[in-house]
Amino acid sequence: MDLNRQPGVALHHQITTMIEDMVASGRLRDGDQLPTEEDLRAQYGVSRVTVRRALQSLEARGLLKRQRGRGTYLSVPFASAPLPMPMSAFLEAMAERRSRSTPSVKEFGFVPAPLDVATALQLEEGTVVLKVVRVRVTGRTPILHSVVYLTEDVGRRFAKADFGRAALTELLQAEGIRYDRIEMVTRATLADVTLAKLLDVAIGSALVDVMRIGYDKKGRPFEFQILRGPSDRFHTHVTIRG
Repeated sequence: MDLNRQPGVALHHQITTMIEDMVASGRLRDGDQLPTEEDLRAQYGVSRVTVRRALQSLEARGLLKRQRGRGTYLSVPFASAPLPMPMSAFLEAMAERRSRSTPSVKEFGFVPAPLDVATALQLEEGTVVLKVVRVRVTGRTPILHSVVYLTEDVGRRFAKADFGRAALTELLQAEGIRYDRIEMVTRATLADVTLAKLLDVAIGSALVDVMRIGYDKKGRPFEFQILRGPSDRFHTHVTIRG
């Protein structure tokens, strides 16, 4: 993903967050070797000092190990804990949440898939995908910012107006597209300049960050979605019974 170079969240923090996201999503795993400092500098278009600050932050938290003469490797001290949920229960919960807000489409168009999107959807980088950016509001209060990418064959079925009138799951169901499974990772992130403005929060405010990949009945990923919102407006309530 490209770095946001407007005033706000520091570049080294953005690089750190991107690497953490790749770990959380399974694109980087324990023991994987990271690119060299020079390669990261060229990849993100930043100074060597910025790259070193990002790596030092990850190393201080125990996520990296440097081996002299060999390189830098991931050292992940934790593993995600899957919490299976029936698909019907998940979709019902999402429908109940959506009923309390209204979507506003901010962006709609077909774009070349960035590397992280292509990886999630198991496509070649640059493959055309549909990108839709929406903000959900309750009254005048923005509660959720979402960026969804759909594979081209699925995305071509919809128009911009569709995303302003219905939820994605409802649009998919109307087209006969059913989920086989949905993988979700929930994390925390900070609001950059763009998100702060859209969500009406201060720059650097803590946000709930959810990454979601939807798979069809053939096991093919067709939806990649990133949802972000302030924790006091966007959260998940789970009840566990014995």
